[in-house]
Amino acid sequence: MLKKVRPAADFPYFLKPELQIFARLARVFYLRAKSFIMVKSFLLVLASLLLAPLYAQEQKIDSLKQVIATSNDVNAKAAAYKALVQQLKPDTLLFKEYYKEGLAFARQNSDRETELRLAFINCRDLYDQGKYKAAIAVSDSLHPFFEEEGLLDLKARLFNIAGNSYALQSDYTKASVKYLEYLETAKRLEDEPSAIAMANNNVGMALLNMKRYEQAIPYIENSLMYQQKFDSQLKARALWNLGICQMELLMYDEALQTFKKGVVEANKVDDAYGAAGNQTCIASVLSRKRDFDRGIPAYIKAYEMSVDAGLEDFKIIEALSGVIWGYNMSNQPEKAVKYITIVDSIIETNNMPDIRNREYLFFKSTNLMLRGKPLEADPYFLRYEKALDSMYNVKNIEVIQQKETEFRTKEKEQQLELKEAELSSQRLITSLLAGGAFLLVFIGFLVYRQQRLKIKQQRQEQELKEALATVETKNKLEEQRLRISKELHDNIGSQLTYLASAAQNIGMGLNKTSEAVTQQKLDDLSTFSEEAIRDLRDTIWVMNHSSVTWDDLAERIRYLAHKVANTTGIAVLVHKKGENSSSLDPSQTMHVFRIIQEAVNNAVKHSEATKIEVYVYAENPAKIEIVDNGKGYELKDISESSSGLTNIKARADNLNGKITLESDKNGSKVILELPSH
Repeated sequence: MLKKVRPAADFPYFLKPELQIFARLARVFYLRAKSFIMVKSFLLVLASLLLAPLYAQEQKIDSLKQVIATSNDVNAKAAAYKALVQQLKPDTLLFKEYYKEGLAFARQNSDRETELRLAFINCRDLYDQGKYKAAIAVSDSLHPFFEEEGLLDLKARLFNIAGNSYALQSDYTKASVKYLEYLETAKRLEDEPSAIAMANNNVGMALLNMKRYEQAIPYIENSLMYQQKFDSQLKARALWNLGICQMELLMYDEALQTFKKGVVEANKVDDAYGAAGNQTCIASVLSRKRDFDRGIPAYIKAYEMSVDAGLEDFKIIEALSGVIWGYNMSNQPEKAVKYITIVDSIIETNNMPDIRNREYLFFKSTNLMLRGKPLEADPYFLRYEKALDSMYNVKNIEVIQQKETEFRTKEKEQQLELKEAELSSQRLITSLLAGGAFLLVFIGFLVYRQQRLKIKQQRQEQELKEALATVETKNKLEEQRLRISKELHDNIGSQLTYLASAAQNIGMGLNKTSEAVTQQKLDDLSTFSEEAIRDLRDTIWVMNHSSVTWDDLAERIRYLAHKVANTTGIAVLVHKKGENSSSLDPSQTMHVFRIIQEAVNNAVKHSEATKIEVYVYAENPAKIEIVDNGKGYELKDISESSSGLTNIKARADNLNGKITLESDKNGSKVILELPSH
């Protein structure tokens, strides 16, 4: 979708484009004025520049009104109505008056083309005013009539208006359907490469927003190919979209070259917005490749270009967040402080919600941790966590809406199929009338019987699908119940039993032991109860998901790392590498998480480490590594009966995975290798 750009705020939005040019020239002249005489000259020139075009515009409108009022030439009046409606502002009473009057005139004279062109102007103006639902409804109602009259150029533009309206409401599924219809209609136009280029780009943009990157690339490449056939101003935007697809598919070298071309093309046509966007993505690619020496300056340049281009606040924050992340990852947190101050100022000034800036909140909390300020970091991490939970709720709503959209689409397809069947039956009956009444009745009986059998078969298939879905749902619920029961029994149950027993022992020995010993036991009991509560929360988090992606698991591990670091003062870092589209079920997630938790706890208790790192390789097969820089241990001294090691190996066996322990004087490493999916 090609973004609509309004005039700058210091020029009246109601001026026509040519008047805006005069206004800009006047402003330049004024800024160069150095004396009172030149200011007086400026005022005179300004008046002449602005009033002359306004006067000419008013004269044109008056002349069109005169033609409508006095002319007897039907064609001249029709042309005057179309031109006048184009000139008037859509939200004025005068526009509505002449629009209705023009429609009535066209219908009175059976001028179908004029009627449809006026209807198109109204639809376009609804879109420009942000009335997207109304624009979609009008667009859908007009398509058949434009086809009948052969107005293919306007029909194509109607599809584009509907697609843009859906896209601006974030309904990219319906937007892609409209853009594909736009593309098919554009192909029927002769010598219109710009329409085909626009349609291909918009289809690719919709697929990109649906994260269907491989499908989006051919459409964007076709758009670029057609843009070679005319003087296009949109190459930078199309290259931007193409580079994003390549970057998300981990084609970093190709993406880097594409974004660089985008900057060059944007500068050729003075497209500051497109240049800044491509530059931000260049920085993102370099940082993803962990080339922070080039990535950080690239982000700083992207920030400066975004400010100069007047990009949206969230895009400026995106560039600044990249700078902060780069300094954090390169162990230079102090250098990020001034950029954090800038972002905080932008957020405060615009009262921006946390869900929009959740990545920045995480980077800021990490920066504070790296600078040795865990207490200051904690509130920002909690805000990040809350925003992340809110995002998941939004995603759930989007999934429900998507399913509802799919259902309605299927329902419409069935209705179209039924209508097509009815038309076929009508044509069949018409042709058979000439053959005789008996044959007609006989064929009608066959058609009726066939329809009855088809409906009966469809009903049976639907009942079977519903029954299978019910059984599958019950089976999944039973499996979920068993997993929850086993996890609670094996882990939480034993912890609660220990708590009860310990409390009883403390009570029995209350009068037999000193107050200091009793207090120590109570402190130990409190610590153990906190661990039990944390384990219960982890269990509930896992069981609340029917499946868990590697990104979800990495976020939960970061939460564990934050809590451990905040409690112990040990730096705990989490790195996720690779992309794996497969997901884990709750049981697998719990085993993996418990193994990581046990390994981190062992490192905290026994290794005397100052840094612990968790590497999540989301590949196929997947692998987890827990590495510390502690004193290490002798592998031969670790007993097979050690409860921690036994638990880790038992959980790895349940995953059909493999556990490997490595240790030397520089630290130790626990490696979990999972089977291929």
